Amino acid sequence: MENKQNRWHWLLICLFSLFVVASFSQQLLLIALLLLIVALIKGPGLLVWGAIYTFLISLFPPLGVVLTTIFFLLNLHLLTKSWRVNMVSSWFYLYPFVVSGMICFLDWQQKWQLIIFWILGIVVLMFLLNKAYLVHQNVRQVAWTVLATPFEILLLALPKKITRKFKMRPEHKI
Repeated sequence: MENKQNRWHWLLICLFSLFVVASFSQQLLLIALLLLIVALIKGPGLLVWGAIYTFLISLFPPLGVVLTTIFFLLNLHLLTKSWRVNMVSSWFYLYPFVVSGMICFLDWQQKWQLIIFWILGIVVLMFLLNKAYLVHQNVRQVAWTVLATPFEILLLALPKKITRKFKMRPEHKI
């Protein structure tokens, strides 16, 4: 059994602390930095698997429906199996933005208010992480999943193909 409070655990705690005390623009820069790091690590693998998938589909097109269904069901299974890690990811990214918004819009500029938000956030994050570690024994995998969440959301938001609605029609040319 792996030690649950190893360097990956403390990396998550330190990054969360940075997110909580950072301003909104600094939070966006931190997320952009995480996106860059994760893209450099996961990007080449995604390109290779995409090429293999495209090659298989070009050989036998009905295989595309079967593979897509299998991948969809595997993703649903993973989503339901790892709901605790999804809760950790939601808290990790949404809580600092809520704190930043409260400080900005409610004009809470006192240091003690930020310290209370920081302590509350870390306590809840520790609780959520410990609950996630009960089911997912690999702390590194939990940390990687949390850190890769912005990249995964960006991949979901990117268009899969360009449709006709984005192309300029001849009658609407300027």
